[in-house]
Amino acid sequence: MLTMKRIFVLGLALTIVSATIPGGVTELSGADLKEAEDTLNNSLSKLASGDGPNYKLSKIIKVTRQVVAGYRYVYDVELIEGSKTKVCNVVIWSQPWLENGIEVTFNCPDGQVVRKHSA
Repeated sequence: MLTMKRIFVLGLALTIVSATIPGGVTELSGADLKEAEDTLNNSLSKLASGDGPNYKLSKIIKVTRQVVAGYRYVYDVELIEGSKTKVCNVVIWSQPWLENGIEVTFNCPDGQVVRKHSA
């Protein structure tokens, strides 16, 4: 019984620590989720005013963030393109100190698109 308690406490401690260390992946909620939504909407607007693609955000299903030489956001979202809605995985790697330091990768049922833009 004591061994089971130790395993549980160790597992819980590792879960808490991995969410706060650099390189650890964190699922977002609250203010962090709102910040991630703003980041995505900003990228969608910049890309739509340039060479595309032209998507609008319909719904966020899940977002994670990882600190890796900037921020790496991974979104599962519903995007609107014209009159169609599709579920896509979107990755935004944000390195705003670089020229065109925002890389956006759309993985949708109809293929992958990678674009860069400035911060």
